[in-house]
Amino acid sequence: MSEAAVREATPLATAEARFEREGDLLRFGGALTTRQAPRIWAAALRAAKGARRIDLASVTVLDTTGATLVLHAAAPEDAVVEGASAPVAAVLERARAALSAPRPRAAPPPLPVVGRVGAWGVAGLRRARAGIGFLGETAAMAAAVLGHPRRLRFADLLRHLDEAGLRAFPLTVLLGTLIGVILAFQSSIPMRMFGAEIYIPPLVGISLIRELGPLIAAVILSGRTGSAFAAELGTMTVNEEVDALRIMGVEPVAMLVLPRLLAAALVMPVLTLLMNLSGLLGMTAVMYGLGFPTPLVVTQLEQWLTLGSLLGGLGKSVFFGIVIAGIGCRAGLLAGRGPRAVGDAATSAVVGGIVSTVVLDGLFAILFFRLNW
Repeated sequence: MSEAAVREATPLATAEARFEREGDLLRFGGALTTRQAPRIWAAALRAAKGARRIDLASVTVLDTTGATLVLHAAAPEDAVVEGASAPVAAVLERARAALSAPRPRAAPPPLPVVGRVGAWGVAGLRRARAGIGFLGETAAMAAAVLGHPRRLRFADLLRHLDEAGLRAFPLTVLLGTLIGVILAFQSSIPMRMFGAEIYIPPLVGISLIRELGPLIAAVILSGRTGSAFAAELGTMTVNEEVDALRIMGVEPVAMLVLPRLLAAALVMPVLTLLMNLSGLLGMTAVMYGLGFPTPLVVTQLEQWLTLGSLLGGLGKSVFFGIVIAGIGCRAGLLAGRGPRAVGDAATSAVVGGIVSTVVLDGLFAILFFRLNW
């Protein structure tokens, strides 16, 4: 019977809790509820010292708070609880079972500052070791697949090309156009001060094809595809499907990782080129609104943009795609087992993909500067 049922069955549910001591007998009465029991808690526990019997015959209502009081009062002398009605005895028994259940393990004390720094360093080394191991396993499996192309699942490759490439085209065109419009408008303000508005097309064009186009396309790929890879593989890891593949003798890297890496490497140049074209179209529309005809804008772009700049941007976008897909797959395969594992894996994939892309873009910038490209 529930506590609510106990209250409905007893007409004296609002009676004040009371107790009295007679020799080795401690008698409780009234309503031992959360509202009433705290008023007599300390005095009742003092009176319970030395008591051998606890009488509950006069208790009209008992909830978990009152039952806890009764059990604490009976605990020091292991007193016998008697006289309880059936509803009161049922609540008392449930409280006794709950109190006798194993308690949760207490949280360990926080580590000192030096200990926290050491724990952070050890965790970082473990993540680095796992990342190096994943990179080596992927490279070895890629070399093995080159010798046996049939091990690559081309159906999965086509599916990932559709998900990462074709379905990202509308978003890429939208962002590219907006970036071109924004760059053109913002560049026109200082250029107008010097009468150099004619140089807006080469300024925006070089910025797009060398840096912004590949970088923004990488952000799109990381937000859409990298997180999707991590969530999909993370779900498979949580559901132990990856372990089942290993038990069946199927290598998860060859089946799950390589098609995604190849798809990302193939779609990134296409997304980058689409980003560049849509950005240039947006810039051309702004220039037309400022009074510059389209043939003049095209002439300026032909004069300043080079094939080397375009190939440099498209080339590094391939590396961006491989890194983003690799980080997403690694985050999914190394996901934990808890309810937050998939979400944490997707977050790690997006953050890691964007940060790695920016760092890699900085390295390419230094390399191109040294090569005078």
